[in-house]
Amino acid sequence: MLGILGGMGPHASAEFLRTIYETAGERHGASAEQELPRCLLDSDPAFPDRTEAIRAGRDREFSERLRQRLRNLAEQGATRIVLTCVTAHHFTRWLDPGLTGRLISLVDVVLDDLEVGGDGPFLMLATSGTREAKVFESHPRWPAVAHRVLLPPAGTQEEIHRLLYRLKREPAGAEHAGRVEDLVVQYGCRGVIAGCTEVHLLTRWWQARAGGPLVLDPLRSIANDLPKLLED
Repeated sequence: MLGILGGMGPHASAEFLRTIYETAGERHGASAEQELPRCLLDSDPAFPDRTEAIRAGRDREFSERLRQRLRNLAEQGATRIVLTCVTAHHFTRWLDPGLTGRLISLVDVVLDDLEVGGDGPFLMLATSGTREAKVFESHPRWPAVAHRVLLPPAGTQEEIHRLLYRLKREPAGAEHAGRVEDLVVQYGCRGVIAGCTEVHLLTRWWQARAGGPLVLDPLRSIANDLPKLLED
């Protein structure tokens, strides 16, 4: 069974669940709903802001709360777990192997997609907390794909951070999507990396309109590969 620790933000994790069932439905065709995967979603918007926790040095405090919620999912039968917040992956280093072994790391999935995604560059869309904690850059596999990623300069990074937080409060729409598309053109990028799960809301918005840039979205990749991931 797949466990999903969400609520960070709640709309992104809810849409991820929708993506899982839409993708599985396409895979199974006209099969009965009983063929669809069982998922357990714990959506907890009360988790402290991840960027603020990183800046305040509240690593241990946040990690303990994270440990409790992941353990609850495991005790309820989740064999694999998706933590639907990239910034929160910073805190997984303080978890015990029994929990990290169940996680499907969004960072790992992004790096997998970069390895097979061809030439970039891909514009990184991530929170400032993710950037400051070097959630991607500290990964052992980062040097092999770093040349395919454009990390935006400080001013643009702050704008991206604000846009991502707007997506927590506002429905994804043409204004948000258009600004990302402008940045892709401005920096001469081939596409974007969903380095924040709020970007999944834009992925779905573009998909519904059969447009938008190429998006390396780990939540969409997990939905596509879920049968294999649950077998591993």
